[in-house]
Amino acid sequence: MAYSMDLRVRVVEYARTVKGGQKKAAALFQVGLATVKRWLKREKLEADKPGSKDANSLNREELKAVVEERPDLYLDEYAQILKSKPSTVHYNLKVLKISRKKNHALRRKK
Repeated sequence: MAYSMDLRVRVVEYARTVKGGQKKAAALFQVGLATVKRWLKREKLEADKPGSKDANSLNREELKAVVEERPDLYLDEYAQILKSKPSTVHYNLKVLKISRKKNHALRRKK
């Protein structure tokens, strides 16, 4: 959870005005020392915007079609075909409730 702007401003002002202020500010306002140092380095105190949600960028219908066409591929191979990451493919396969069949039909023939 992000800290409020008024807290950030108070911590930075306190840390800049008091001698040894970084540690004192962290203890007084109950925030981490690394957080205080990071805020002091920044030009703006606004919270970072969240990054893109990569798992939502994959077209699930396209993934479903590729899996039906070639069910024997590994995650990294699906990711290569779909120009994505294996973790994204794995997440979307879970959402689609598609799992790897461990007792493949070819294995049973042997």
